[in-house]
Amino acid sequence: MDGNYLYLKLLHVLVAVVALGTSAGLGIVLELYGDDSTHGSFVLRVIERMVLLVVVPGYVLMLATGLWMVHLAWPFTAKWIQVALGLWAVGAASLGWSLATLRRQRRLHATDGCSTQYRRAAVASRVAGGAFGLVVVAFLYVMVFKP
Repeated sequence: MDGNYLYLKLLHVLVAVVALGTSAGLGIVLELYGDDSTHGSFVLRVIERMVLLVVVPGYVLMLATGLWMVHLAWPFTAKWIQVALGLWAVGAASLGWSLATLRRQRRLHATDGCSTQYRRAAVASRVAGGAFGLVVVAFLYVMVFKP
């Protein structure tokens, strides 16, 4: 394989580790401290910023580097590549849904504290984050096994 392909693959994996690892870590922090009455608003605001500054750009960079690698070494007609592109689209939708529910959760926490509406928004945020996590696991399967 071409040396450029290997460097690009290294970049692709590095971006995936940083962006998706950050996303997983933020999910844990959200679960542990998002409902805190004293620091919850701050935690939710920081998580939203990290998603916007690290996770979303990383997710887009993973698509760009992945498409570049396909251009260099794989046919676009390969079934696993088509599955990966479909998963990317589903992941982008679930990431958008997750960000929207997180914003709603943050607004409700700032205005109503831990009200019933806030609890519903927190559950929706967990479900959206879990959906994104499942897509990431499916991605990992496709990238490793290339079915």
